[in-house]
Amino acid sequence: MNFDEKYSELMRNVLFERQGSIVLYPGGFKPPHKGHFEALKYLQSKFDGQLGVVFIGAPEREGVTAQHSQKIWEIYSNYLEFPIETEISPISPVKSVYDYADEHKNEMIIVGAGEEDMARYNYFQKNKETYPSVVVSPVPPQFGRISGTATRQNLSDTSWIPDQAMERADEILSILGANGLN
Repeated sequence: MNFDEKYSELMRNVLFERQGSIVLYPGGFKPPHKGHFEALKYLQSKFDGQLGVVFIGAPEREGVTAQHSQKIWEIYSNYLEFPIETEISPISPVKSVYDYADEHKNEMIIVGAGEEDMARYNYFQKNKETYPSVVVSPVPPQFGRISGTATRQNLSDTSWIPDQAMERADEILSILGANGLN
């Protein structure tokens, strides 16, 4: 990274600290688990997020639907320090991120992505002049990278639910119809 890139990144970070930012968090979230919850909290804290926008993949996975995930995120929102909006992505969460960035070019936008997903957002870096306020931030795995597949296979083991939301575990499990999915 050369001096100009470092300076630009530093100035963007100063603006984020003053203005706050919109945190975009795309994923499948089938179901959203405590790793997802903590990743969103991490991004909010790191970038002074004023709003979180969670883009949920539409395809069903082993009986867990996007609508289930959206309802669970609505519960989780009660335990976050900033408001979140959820949207079921009509095409894909990645496409929804690009569409959102196109519609909000004057906003400070943070895109949270796992290390394995960073390359999906290279277009922002290659087109910094068009997207000067978009930063793609890697999110370190939370809780040792929780497997969605393993979670779906044993939903009744509530260890996947964030500690803060554990008081609503029965409600979360009923959203998933946990008895019918296990």
